[in-house]
Amino acid sequence: MKKNINLNSIIYNEKLTRDDILELISQEDIFTYYIGEKISIKETYNSPLRNDDVPSFSFYYRRDNSGILMFYDFGTKECGDCIVFITKLFGLTYGNALLKIAYDFKLSDIYISADKQKKLKKNTKIIQNNSVKIGIKRRRWQMQDAKYWKIFGICKATLEKYRVAPIEYVFFNNNPKKVDKLTYSYQEYKDDIITYKIYQPYSKKYKWMNNANYTVHQGYRQLPEKGELLIITKSLKDVMSLKDVVGINAIGLQSESVNVKSSVIEEYKTRFDKVLCLFDNDKPGIRFSEDFHKDHKLPYFFMPNIEGVTDFSDLVKIVGVEEAKKIFKKIIENEIK
Repeated sequence: MKKNINLNSIIYNEKLTRDDILELISQEDIFTYYIGEKISIKETYNSPLRNDDVPSFSFYYRRDNSGILMFYDFGTKECGDCIVFITKLFGLTYGNALLKIAYDFKLSDIYISADKQKKLKKNTKIIQNNSVKIGIKRRRWQMQDAKYWKIFGICKATLEKYRVAPIEYVFFNNNPKKVDKLTYSYQEYKDDIITYKIYQPYSKKYKWMNNANYTVHQGYRQLPEKGELLIITKSLKDVMSLKDVVGINAIGLQSESVNVKSSVIEEYKTRFDKVLCLFDNDKPGIRFSEDFHKDHKLPYFFMPNIEGVTDFSDLVKIVGVEEAKKIFKKIIENEIK
């Protein structure tokens, strides 16, 4: 995806629904963004679905107490909710309309290419799309937190250094949502903007939620000015695990589908004697590694083919800290020759 709250896990399992979208974005915001101006049920608009010289497009809430906001085109008699509107505006299936909304509102990095079906006479003014605002309510560190992160060889001091915090509530555009017992926020700061990635390890539906800009590299602010080795990986958990277990600096991309500006890669090459890539040892990770190598001429390697292991933190979890050190030391010695 070119851009990631992160709905990828739901999308990959083909379970994305209208409710998933509307839990994070309002119907009004969806209509407003794609129409290009603030909407009101008291106004009539030129139809965005066809050339319309006389305003004949309006909005209303269904009278069945469902709270569903509908559009109605008096010229064609077409009507529907915000998802149906996107299907008609871009000629998409219902499922792909959900994907497009998720991508456009920075809730996912799975890109859906689509052009508007009608080229209208009037240019629609552009509405700046801000990603969903996320806030958190922290809770105290508990023994259960120490037990969870110890599995990956990560200590509390490192978690705090990388701005990881245990939380009990997350706020989407100021709307509170109770989170799982074990839930953590990863705080990032770039261009004077604070963003969050929310991690619920055992959630089947919302394991990841993220409003970070995809140019944000996890662990960047914690890097030394200069160093011998830098590993580019795909998660903050791996970044912290690499730091605590083997003492190696790393940064994590927001996902294994986000490329990096060549200027940023050149910065890393200047600051570190050696830069290596370590992505997941699965089909998507292997494919991304190959593409990344073609784009940036960086060598890559993978974790050994051990059941249950796709990344470094998995390796620590499966074989333990000391064995992971031995295995990784042998691998890295070959890579830096």
